Amino acid sequence: MQHIEMLSAGLGLLGAFLLATKSRYAGLAFVAWFVSNLGWLIFGAHNDHWFFFVQQIGFTVTSVLGIWNWLVNPALRQAQAEDEGARERRAFEAITLNLDQSFVGTAHTKVLVTYMTLERIYAAGEEEGRALERERAGGVSP
Repeated sequence: MQHIEMLSAGLGLLGAFLLATKSRYAGLAFVAWFVSNLGWLIFGAHNDHWFFFVQQIGFTVTSVLGIWNWLVNPALRQAQAEDEGARERRAFEAITLNLDQSFVGTAHTKVLVTYMTLERIYAAGEEEGRALERERAGGVSP
């Protein structure tokens, strides 16, 4: 039991240090605190410290909330932004391809394009992007 107490105390201090440094690892403080809370829950239950045990349940909830806000949610937002960036790159590639096919032999310096033409190019890019996604997913491209 003394090992659990020492580990929990050490992880609690490590979490405080990580957050206080404001480094890129600050979010890991909540992981350290979560593990520390689990140890303190074991310690409190084993020694019949029930008010302490209830307090640690509250701290465990805040640790889980911190893990969500500092680690999980930002990772999900980053993945979503990367998906949007990939979609934009595919649309840009399709637009460039359509422009190249539409204006073969021109100097590409300044070409006036109507709004309707741009809409068609964008729609073609979206269609090409969906076809590429189906192909990458193992589906058959039309």
